[in-house]
Amino acid sequence: MGYRSSVVLAISKHLTPFFMMKVSQNKEAEELVFKHADEFDRDYQGDKSWLIRFDSIKWYEDFDDIGTLEKFISEASSDEYEFEVDGEPQSSCEHIRFVRVGEESGDVEMMGDGFWDIYPHTSINY
Repeated sequence: MGYRSSVVLAISKHLTPFFMMKVSQNKEAEELVFKHADEFDRDYQGDKSWLIRFDSIKWYEDFDDIGTLEKFISEASSDEYEFEVDGEPQSSCEHIRFVRVGEESGDVEMMGDGFWDIYPHTSINY
């Protein structure tokens, strides 16, 4: 069955063109996002931002589709995309949030500084 993760990726409407450009370069990544996401909200928070959720996904960076998404997430979180909003330069890290929670305790990954309403929550199950 393999190790599974829960993943949420939120992208502001200002960053979605860069995301589209990246995933369009990889057919598997495009299909993963647009056909196989467990949730795809194209109007997250009512401002045309995107929220993409995957439940129980094998999130291995060496998979070509996942690697493509990871590359975009890393680039956006490192302010590699430049754009302006209302004439003001923006930090792309403020326009993305990635959270991955694995099966094992403590296996949590977060990138990006936007969308503070998205965060991991741990609890005790018995």
